[in-house]
Amino acid sequence: MNKIKIIIIISMFISIISISKVYASVFSYTLLGKTIYLDPGHGGIDSGTTYKNIYEKDINLIMSKKIEKYLVSKGATVYLTRDTDKDLSTTTVNRKRNDLTNRAKLINNTNPNMYISIHLNYISNSKWQGLQIFFNNKNKENEIIATKLTNYLKEYTANIRDPKKENIYYMYKQIKVPGVLIELGFLSNPNDRYRLTKEEYQDKLAKNIASSIEKYFLNQ
Repeated sequence: MNKIKIIIIISMFISIISISKVYASVFSYTLLGKTIYLDPGHGGIDSGTTYKNIYEKDINLIMSKKIEKYLVSKGATVYLTRDTDKDLSTTTVNRKRNDLTNRAKLINNTNPNMYISIHLNYISNSKWQGLQIFFNNKNKENEIIATKLTNYLKEYTANIRDPKKENIYYMYKQIKVPGVLIELGFLSNPNDRYRLTKEEYQDKLAKNIASSIEKYFLNQ
């Protein structure tokens, strides 16, 4: 009888541990049911801004894939407008505009909960530095996203500039769902450029961006 009791107790203990692991897994998927579209800017013959042998298009893609990894680990469904070194143009006439239109179509057709476009900044004055989030008034939620993501990033990341409203960008005027453009830093600034080419900083920044997105949805 004692052996039977011991077996029953051990079985119950194993069951409790298994159930606890399941619950822990479920509760760690804080973005389950959320769909996020990441847009790594430029690609292919369109390098974006450059500095010597450093190309914006490459860093945009690297960072987008790192952000994707963190978001997926939280249960989100994540799409990328591109996952290789290419643009999305289907014509040689007005190639850039066609590329941007096709990116917007992909995002609209998927109808995600949020889009995030990833870019790098560049200005002739090399003193300018820091990450900055841009938004337009196409969707009333855009400013809220920009503000909340910025506030979170300021807690954990250095050199975060205040968000800025900008309505001139062609692509974002076409997108119907909420989202923002994140300029990760200035390739023209030596400090930003150094950090953005280092994997340790890339991982930290990607995790912080993903966490800011997670926090936004948790506090909706």
